[in-house]
Amino acid sequence: MASDLRGYTEQETLNKVLNTDNDSIQVDIVDATGVSITTTNESVYADDADWTDSTSKHTLVGGLYQGTPQGITDGDTGPLQVNAAGNLIVDVIGGGVLETLVDGVETLLGTIDGDTSTIAGDTTSVDGKITACNTGAVVLAAGSAAIGKLAANDGVDIGDVDVASVVTGVAATNLGKAIQSQQGTTDTGVAALVVRNDALADLSGADGDYAPLQVNKTGALNVTETTGHLGAIFQDNDTNITSKQVIAIQFIEDTTFTTLTPVDSSYIGTASGNGEDIDTSNTFPQGMTIFGRWTGYRLASGTIVAYQGAW
Repeated sequence: MASDLRGYTEQETLNKVLNTDNDSIQVDIVDATGVSITTTNESVYADDADWTDSTSKHTLVGGLYQGTPQGITDGDTGPLQVNAAGNLIVDVIGGGVLETLVDGVETLLGTIDGDTSTIAGDTTSVDGKITACNTGAVVLAAGSAAIGKLAANDGVDIGDVDVASVVTGVAATNLGKAIQSQQGTTDTGVAALVVRNDALADLSGADGDYAPLQVNKTGALNVTETTGHLGAIFQDNDTNITSKQVIAIQFIEDTTFTTLTPVDSSYIGTASGNGEDIDTSNTFPQGMTIFGRWTGYRLASGTIVAYQGAW
């Protein structure tokens, strides 16, 4: 076509549409004000070409917004798509810088999930609920903040947990039971432990303190001061018995005492006894039993069984 037009270059109209070599049609590109874009103000740039603010021009690339973005057939061309805010929609699936960035964030989150020491640096807070301390610990702020569900993780200590209140149920499978409720064959509970104490003594320390239940060497629970609940002593000689807690003496034979020591003057004895002090002239007949509180005795004659208790 260019060769056909060469004969008409003298015509003004053709001169306007042909380039300087008269071999192709010239097209002028103008900006929005109608000013022709020159070679120093062109819209196409080479890689790393300089850009001058307020002077340089470029071709505007637009995007298509659709409420429901539509796909295109593999191999076909299509417009760039933007969301309602004008932001370019980018799909990171398939590789690229954004996918690498997302993978890095996922790796970081996985590290934080497995090791809280990754959260370090200055004290910061997330939405006022979780605080990352420079010690590496994660602290849940006081108030209405909640953690949600903790996943099962055997052998991992979740830290110091303070329980402000526990409301125990009273059903068959609950540890708690209601007062005056009927016992059931499938009820569960917590077994109570007791302390074996062969020489019954106070284990609490002071009046009003909590104390464990105590049992003797046979496992029997010590419940009250009864005759012989701490054992009995058979005596048929003149051995001097001291440092005991005797609450009753049964006479197997007629018996006399060299000494019979009461805990105080409220009880009969050979020293500080209630009433007239006894001596070897006082015989306690066979079959008789006396009750009191004595710390020791020594027989002059006879046979007895001394029962130990507590006071």
